[in-house]
Parts: sequence; structure tokens; C-alpha cells
Amino acid sequence: MDIEQLKQNLKSYYGTISLTNPQITSPFNPLQEQMDSYGAAHPELTPTQLKAAQYEIISEGVKPILFPSDPFFYETTLRAAEYDGHTSLGAGGWMLRRNLPLLQQASPEHYRQYLNAGKLALHLTYGPFFDFDHHCFPYSRVMKKGLGGIYEEVRKAAEKTDDPAKLEFYRCAEAGLLAVRKIAQKFAAEAQKKLAHAQEEEKEALSMIASAAEQVPWTPPRTFYEGLAAMKFLYEMGCVMEGVGMSVLGAPDRLLYRLYRADLEEGRLTKEKAYELICTWMIHTDYRLQLEKNVTEQFNAGEQGDTMILGGTDELGNDITNELSFMFLRAHREHALIYPKIHCRLSRNTPDWFLDETAKDFLNGRNVLSYLNDEVIIPAQCMAGKDRKDAANYMAGGCWEIMLESAEQSEGAHCYFSLARVMDLVIQSNAEEEQQLGLHFTRPDGSESFENFYEICLSQVKMALQSMLESLAEYGKLWSRINPCPFLSACMKGCVEKGVDYTAGGAQYSPHGIPLTGVAIYINSLLAIKDLCFERKYCSLSQLLDAVRNNWEGAEDLRSRALKAPHFGDGEKESTALAGRFLNEMADFIGGFTNERGGKFQVGLYSYVDVLQWAPRTRATPDGRYNGDFLAAGITPTRLHGDVITDVFRTGSELPLKRFPGSSVMTLSLSRSGLDAERFKALIRSWQTLCSCGMLQLNCLTREILEDAQKNPQDHQNLIVRLYGMSARFVTLDPERQREFISRTILK
Repeated sequence: MDIEQLKQNLKSYYGTISLTNPQITSPFNPLQEQMDSYGAAHPELTPTQLKAAQYEIISEGVKPILFPSDPFFYETTLRAAEYDGHTSLGAGGWMLRRNLPLLQQASPEHYRQYLNAGKLALHLTYGPFFDFDHHCFPYSRVMKKGLGGIYEEVRKAAEKTDDPAKLEFYRCAEAGLLAVRKIAQKFAAEAQKKLAHAQEEEKEALSMIASAAEQVPWTPPRTFYEGLAAMKFLYEMGCVMEGVGMSVLGAPDRLLYRLYRADLEEGRLTKEKAYELICTWMIHTDYRLQLEKNVTEQFNAGEQGDTMILGGTDELGNDITNELSFMFLRAHREHALIYPKIHCRLSRNTPDWFLDETAKDFLNGRNVLSYLNDEVIIPAQCMAGKDRKDAANYMAGGCWEIMLESAEQSEGAHCYFSLARVMDLVIQSNAEEEQQLGLHFTRPDGSESFENFYEICLSQVKMALQSMLESLAEYGKLWSRINPCPFLSACMKGCVEKGVDYTAGGAQYSPHGIPLTGVAIYINSLLAIKDLCFERKYCSLSQLLDAVRNNWEGAEDLRSRALKAPHFGDGEKESTALAGRFLNEMADFIGGFTNERGGKFQVGLYSYVDVLQWAPRTRATPDGRYNGDFLAAGITPTRLHGDVITDVFRTGSELPLKRFPGSSVMTLSLSRSGLDAERFKALIRSWQTLCSCGMLQLNCLTREILEDAQKNPQDHQNLIVRLYGMSARFVTLDPERQREFISRTILK
């Protein structure tokens, strides 16, 4: 296989359907007219029945594209190059786009207020009431049973019921499964057709496709190659058929190792051929994107889902890291890829060689990997009432949201809630903001004790959270009417047994993630007030609040003292105890609500680019921040202190993070000065064994490197930095993103 030529072929083709191409417009749906005509002609159909019709239209409309020397089949011509779950970029989003107005029609005033919360940086409103993005296809069930086996489960379940709603679900799920089989067979036929006139060097890949696409994923894969092909095809089908974002490419080392070993033992495969297949499989995401352009010229500033999980443990705690884990890491590095984003699962049993292999990226300016901690995440899932076997099969979605593959769609990346903004609104809210939000904030000026101040602030966090949670629970119920997904649902645990779509609560579990962000700013603000106003009594509460409301003008000494107060990340008992108390309060409160699918809201601690985008809306806070200063992500310490990395890890280890099944994320920058592989490995082991958090996003660099990259970008084309759940070449960032990144604390 000529991988370098394939890269060029991919780049050339996807350039024609890229949103950076002025001839491509949004919405992108080559079947739009046909779908609209069908919908208009059949107004009597239910949403689920209409989705079944969409499946058939798509299966008829697929025009298979096969690239020379590429043994994988997936390109249907029905989604734009940058499709990442955005419903306007593919044929599968037709139903969702058609029905989204139902959300506004349900309560126009409430809808307006909810969207205003996003505009005013209180919480994210992507969706707005449910997360149609950030899904993981149920790979393991399909790899075990094949779509044909799942079809039989659906057929038998339909024979046992006379419930009209269940029968409708089953019939439409059957339609989806058969449509996907039809699409695979179209690829097989196309490969067979091309074989008749193919060049000699193209015949191997076409023969592989002609054989595999006729079988998988309708039947379980028989070989390592078929496993890779099935995973790639299923990922694409989730996007194309359902119009939801497939953010997870899966855990190939976990799912395919048995097939790999069997192929080697039977002589069907060599390690060299396996590595070639892996490299080919890995390049597809990067080379459909325009990552060499400045992020301002890329769709969604270059952010895509497309994550892959490597390593980790099984339900018994046994490490599953293997040869494939090594080969996927090596392929990612050797081909200088940014995507797919690789999450490395660690435990105390993770072998040293796996950490050695990850260190090679960080020590060479490739800040592209992130780490997941099995010792935090798996217990957190179990504490949330999930079976350990399911919990051990967890994945991390587009950036970090935890989901149990085949068992749930957890949501959680569409409603980030800003604790920093609540602190701001409690101190400085005004009538106009309150009217836009439909909320009224109580000011804490009359607090006679720190406990009184704490309780007032806590009550306001709960008030704003309750408004968001009740909206999600009420209007999220429309999800199953807006975009039911019977094909995807049939592949998940629970839905066939219940005869219910996952959007209506049919899956094994139905959690809804609630991510809190800005923990450090909120906690530091409390600590500064406690220290200056109620313990040392350096100033009155009114004096401190007035200084904050005046953006610290004329109060430089007071701000200096606020910065010297105990703070989140200092590793001390006082700050950690207060943070732990508050986080327990949040877990208790949010856990008391029932979500739109009858499951629980589960808390997470993470955030996205809001650290940059919400900063202008967030005024000064008592921790010493000025108006508009950058925010703190997840449970990352603020950039106002020069902390030591061991203190930061110790802080995380003392927090009740196993009560946060949504995820708990630190994003840290570590000085590369004097750092070698052994010291790097020791730091990662320290983080993991201390159970400092569920996920670590890490950068290894120096401020001198970054500043030189600004001045001499031509010398730093390969410097990749980890930003907000994504990585990018530093030189492609716009000046504001570069400024934000350089302003981060570099720990030693």
C-alpha cells in the first residue's frame, strides 16, 4: 500500500467537500430535496417511522467512494469533510434539523432565557437541551454479534409483543439494520466492479474490500483486517444514518487483539502487515481536514471529536495493554498525526513500556496525548450504580466526557456550567442580566460570618443549576420526537429488551452529564474572603466586595493580599477541605434530580474553550482576577499562582472525585527544562497512584520555546500544544489563543 499517495488522494478528495471550499455551503445534504419531498408527502408518519424512511433514502443515495490502495470502505459522499456531529453537515441530520423548531415552540420565553445563559456565559447551550454530538458506537456488541445477530434479537423481540409503540421501534430498527447491510454490499459491489479494470497495485485493497464488505459488519469480523474495517464503517454509519456525532473511534487494542493474535498464529498476517494496516487506518481523520491552515480558517477552529482509547484494565483489574497499543501510538507519532485524539488509560498495573512510549511524544514537542485514570473513573462509575463489567469498558468522548461503550449515551459536553460566572453574578449582577436569564441573585454583602457568606453563594449556585437542570429534564424529553435513532439504539444494551429508543431512556443506563467548570476561581474567591474578612480581618467584607466591583482599581494592596491567601492547588488542608466540602455539596444536589430519560444527572469537572470565550463576560472575582482575565478549566488551578506540580497532584488526591462519574480533568503545563523520560514517567506514575483526578491533559514545554515560536513560526512548524480537549500546531493559533496558552502557569 502506498500510504503517502493515499494521504494525497484523501487530501485532494476531501478538499472538494470541505467547508473551507467556498463552493461548499451549509447545510450539506445531497439528498435534501428527496427527503423534504418524502416528508411533505407523508405527514401522517411518526418521527420513528420517518427516520426509517430516512434510512432507506440514504441507503439508496450512497455513492461509494474507494480510494486506490485503501483497503477500508466508508466514504458515502453524504457528509462534509469536517462533519463532527453538526447536523447541518450531513444527510443524516435531516430529521434533527427538521424538528429542532419544536424546542422553541414548546416555550418561546423559556427557550429565549435558556439561550441567554449561553450568551451571558453562565452555561453552555449547545443542543440546546440534549447532546446530539459526542456519541460512541456500540462496537463491542456488533463485533461480537454482528448486525445480523442484532437483527435476529430485534426480530424475536417483535414476535413477543403486541405493544404498538414497541413494534414500531422494532420495525424501524430492522429497517435501519437492513439499510446498513445494503450500504456495505454496495461497497462490495463497487470494489468487485473496479477489480475488472484495476491496476495491479490496486487489486489487493479492492479484493480485501470485495470480500470483507460482503460479510462485515453483518457478521462478526473473522480477521484483524475485518475488525479494523468494521470499526471504521460502523463509525461512519453512526454519523451518516443517524445524524448524531460519533466522537469515538473505539478501543482497537482492546477489541481486536484476539483477532490479531489468531491471525499471527494461523499465518494470515505478519506484524509488518498489521502495522501497515494500522497506519492506513489511522491517517483518515487528519487527512480529511485542513489542519495546516490557521485555526480561524478551519471549521470549528480545528476542533473535531474522533478520539481513540488505548490501554487500561478489564473488569478484574487485569491490564490489557498489548502490542497493538504500542503500534497505534507508534503510527500516530511516525505519521505526525494530531487526530485521532488518543486517550491512554492507566492503572497501577500499566507496564512501564507503555509510559515510555507516550513520553516520546511529550519530550519531542508533540503534546497530543491525554491520560485517563482507571483507578478513579471505574470506581466512580460503580458508585453511580453501574456494573463493573460495563464500567471497565468506558471510553472518553470528543474531549473527555466518560461513556460506557455499548451501555449508554451519557451526554455531558453541551451544558458546561460556570462557577466563576456565578460568583461574578452573586457579587455584581444587575437587573438587565437577571431579566435576560430569568433569575434573581441574592447579594452577600450583609454576611456576618464566613459560613453565612458560603451558604448564600452556595444557594445561588444551586438556584442557577436548578434552573438549568429543570430545563434539561423538561425540554430534553422532546429528543425522542426530534431525532429517534432506532438503528443505533438496537445496537446498544437495553433498548431491544425494553423496545425503547435510547433517546427515550431505553439503554442500559441513561445518565446526563453536568460539567462544572471554574472550580479553582470559585474556591479561591471563598478562601480570599474567609482569610481577609473573617479570619485575619484585614478588611471588611464590604471593602473587599467594593474593590472587586471596581475591578481592583485603587486597591492594589488588597488584591496582593487576596493573591497570597490559601488557594486551590497549594496542597494545603484548608483549601483542599473547602474544595472537598463544596464538591460534595454539588454531587449531592445534582444527584437528586431526574433527567429527561428517567436517569440521573451525573456531575463532571471539565470545560472547553470557555476559558477563553467566557472570560470577557466574567468580571473581577475576589481571588484577584481582573475583569475579563482568562478562566480556569475543570479542576485546573488558576494561572495566578506559581504552584508546584506535586502540590497540585496532592490537592486532587484529597478531593471526592469518585463522586464525579462524568469525568474530572486537570489541564497542566509542565516545564520541559531538565525533563527526561524517567522523570516524566515518575510524574505520570505519581499522578496516577495518587488518584489526583480522572483525566490529565498535559503540555511539556517552556515559555522560551513558545515565545520564540511566536517570533519565528517557521522554526516551530511541528510544535503541537494541548488546548481545550484538542491539540493544534501552535503556529496555526490566532494571537488570542496563543496569548491565552502562553499565560498558563508552567509547573516545575
